[in-house]
This record gives sequence, C-alpha cells and structure tokens, in this order.
Amino acid sequence: MHVYLRDEPVRLDMREVDGEGMTPEGSELIPVAFFVRGNEHPSFRALLPPETLEMLEDALLEPVTLGVLAEEPEDPAAEVHAMVGLAIPVDPEDVEQAEMEGMGSGEQPPAEPWRASAGDPEAWRGESDDEDEPGAARTALLAFAPLIRLQRKFPADFGDELADLLESALSGATRSAIEARVDRMLGDL
Repeated sequence: MHVYLRDEPVRLDMREVDGEGMTPEGSELIPVAFFVRGNEHPSFRALLPPETLEMLEDALLEPVTLGVLAEEPEDPAAEVHAMVGLAIPVDPEDVEQAEMEGMGSGEQPPAEPWRASAGDPEAWRGESDDEDEPGAARTALLAFAPLIRLQRKFPADFGDELADLLESALSGATRSAIEARVDRMLGDL
C-alpha cells in the first residue's frame, strides 16, 4: 500500500450536490463535492454518512493536509484506484493505549475471516522511517473520497503517479469516475 502526503495544506469547501440516481432509495448517504477555495470546479466527489460529514465540516474550518492511499496495480496499464483523505496527527500514547486495550489480558484478538481479503490493516497509517521508536509521531489518513485514474502518466514511479493524481484533482482537472468511463467506452466505439 502506498501513501502520498501533500506538504502544503489546502483550504477546502464541502457542498452537498444533487444525488439523483447516485444514492439508493432509503440510503442515509449524502452526495457531496469538495472544492479548493477559489476554484469553481470540484476536486473530489463522495457519498458520505452524516457522521462523517459532521467530522469533515469541523476539520475543513482550517486548511488541511491531504493524502492519497492506493495499492499499485501489477499491470502498469491498469486503472489506479485511490482514496483521498485528511492527514491527522495521532498521539503515540493514544495508539499504544488502544493497542493495549485491544489485546485485553494478553489474549489474541478474535479471528476475523474477512481480514484475509482486506489487505494490510495498517495501511491507513502514514508511513514513517521511525515507526519502531517509542513516542514516534504517527499520522492517520481519514479517507473520504475516491479517485480513479484510467491511464497512468508515470508507469515507472507510483509515488509520482499519486502526487500527480492529487494535484490534478486539486486543480479541478478530474471528472467523476462515471463520466470518465463513459468517455472511455465512447472512445472505444
């Protein structure tokens, strides 16, 4: 799993958008778009539960550090599926306490058969060279919006690919996955 964190914070605005045909009837998910302040083109789109919207509304009052999380496809010609998220500093003491509470009295965590297909359960954490040091700073990535790149620009360097994908989205140069796939299908005809 690869994580790219953008150095410069961004001011984002979140707006509810028309979700006709996007959300199943009876769903609590709310369609939203995220805009870089000063840009009229949306950077990201998502369907989110109300609790996540409340959390994001509070976080977006200030500039935020964004990151992208993605698994590199084995085939360089394959689509890149990524998630954009907010980079949130995590207090190392809170992480240690949560890990201790999760283990109980020396017991192993219960078997969870779904874990085998879920990939790396620690992938949401920012990568750091000093993770083994006690008290080392950690970052969590609160993923909130999908990004898809249909054709890679940097097949030889996945880090450059993720950086370019995020910067393209921030400029408003991306389209929703549905629009991009329709254009691809029409181009194949």
